[in-house]
Amino acid sequence: MSEDLLALSDDIWLSIDHNDSEALDWGYCLKKEYNEQIDTFSQVVQNIGSTLVQFEKISLLNDSSTPIHDTINQGRDNKNFEYNENQAHSINEDFCYKRPCGMKLENQIYPGDTWKAIYRKTIKHLSDKSPDIFNQLPESGFAKGRRKDKVYVALTPDSMKCPENIAGGLYFETNLSANSIRDSIHKLLRVFSIPDSEIVFYLREDKEVEELGEPISAQNKT
Repeated sequence: MSEDLLALSDDIWLSIDHNDSEALDWGYCLKKEYNEQIDTFSQVVQNIGSTLVQFEKISLLNDSSTPIHDTINQGRDNKNFEYNENQAHSINEDFCYKRPCGMKLENQIYPGDTWKAIYRKTIKHLSDKSPDIFNQLPESGFAKGRRKDKVYVALTPDSMKCPENIAGGLYFETNLSANSIRDSIHKLLRVFSIPDSEIVFYLREDKEVEELGEPISAQNKT
């Protein structure tokens, strides 16, 4: 849901006539109010996630043989999925309001039923592939966004809205829409000198998307 809300935020801004001063002023106020509500929502979701993780850890203390893990982050990431090589989607496509079921990166198949899960798998893959390059990401061009206060990776989570310690001790911003995650993955591939042809995404079938109440498009079938 957070990915859809962020995508809607992008749609609001793009729908404003930036050559109309009155519309621009009105759109700015609307966008600012919407961003504040999204920030509040993201913080509430993060707090709920932390509470659920703590609850799970307390529950598992009664069984010392059961490993403790973060089900909030992992979710159904490890679920097997079926995919069709003839219907793979390139990284240059628009993924707004579309749902993934997995990806193939450098001939390795990774399941993932949210774009955030796909982002995590990509980051872990790159961390394992080239630890030296990965550890230098906070000093790379990928770390900073167009806005001066936007940070995508850092040694500490202080400057991020929804930071996650995904791999290598680094924190990554995960408060991103589907297309923002696509763009971040694209930039990461460039840092690691991986061509676009080495990554493809597989989308959920229409039946699965329909259950989520998303728009249906024949082009989304996998």
